[in-house]
Amino acid sequence: GNRTLDTPSNMVAGFTYVLFVVQDGTGGRTLAYHADYLFPGGVDPVLSTAANAVDILTFVSRGSKMYGVAQKGFA
Repeated sequence: GNRTLDTPSNMVAGFTYVLFVVQDGTGGRTLAYHADYLFPGGVDPVLSTAANAVDILTFVSRGSKMYGVAQKGFA
């Protein structure tokens, strides 16, 4: 089903975190983000929704916020 990335915890400032997001065989699932996840331009990415789609979110921590970019549509 649809999911939300909740408040990040145990972050280490300067560390990089990589999250693989994989749709199930049905697809159409969405991912929402807590306000502590920040993206370029202040716009949360809309991830791929095709069945079995793979997207990668990469974050760098500043200790209390996660700054991220999305790479979408791996095939």
